[in-house]
Amino acid sequence: MLGRLYTNTGLRRLLSDIQARNDDFLSVYVTPTSFPDYLFTLSNDDHSASLAEIIEVVKTEKVRQGVKNYGTGAAIFWSGSRKHIVLPPFPVKENHVSRGKPEASSLRQLVDGKYLIGVVMVTWGWYALGIFDNGKPIECKVGTGYIHKKHKKGGRSQKRFARRTEEQKKDFLRRIGNRIEERFGNYLPDVIFFGGNRLILKPLVQETRYLQARIDKISPRVINVRHADRDALMGSPAEINKSMVFTF
Repeated sequence: MLGRLYTNTGLRRLLSDIQARNDDFLSVYVTPTSFPDYLFTLSNDDHSASLAEIIEVVKTEKVRQGVKNYGTGAAIFWSGSRKHIVLPPFPVKENHVSRGKPEASSLRQLVDGKYLIGVVMVTWGWYALGIFDNGKPIECKVGTGYIHKKHKKGGRSQKRFARRTEEQKKDFLRRIGNRIEERFGNYLPDVIFFGGNRLILKPLVQETRYLQARIDKISPRVINVRHADRDALMGSPAEINKSMVFTF
């Protein structure tokens, strides 16, 4: 079992290859809130061995973790020779199942759709904020903030520096929260992606009314970046649009 990231171009190529086959496919789409429960409601009489295989596979740790990280549900294409579970970059909208020719049109429409995306990238001392309309930046803000490095000496001095560092972190997050209010306030993104230090997200939400009001729009998927800078921000749409594909 392999989990591999696919660009939209790579995914289209994979779907074209699947559709070119004459196999009898079981195609299943499952929304984020009903994965994997929807699979258990399907009749084994109608879908036999393929469904049983799929149910066993979705119980594996790698697939379960991938589904949790992406939070978008899954599109499943299953035959005797080709077996794929696709975690798309954006949520599957409805549950459905079909047998015969692979039903890939719904997935194509999903990944090729036009989305307004908010991106919030934060590492301690750096932040990058952006609104992207169909991949094009329409709002950007990049900034820094001083966070004192950890003090190596012990005693009162160490405690004093630790308190100062915590205050600097709180001030930094409050400042980012204000920038989010300023830059994002006129927009209603379809999805908001966070990137950087995942431990920052929760305290940042607590400092930002805009994010609190749109908590359901924040993707569980965290974009991995070392520095929250302009390069990372401008490269985020390409990263966001990648699908995770498990092949068996």
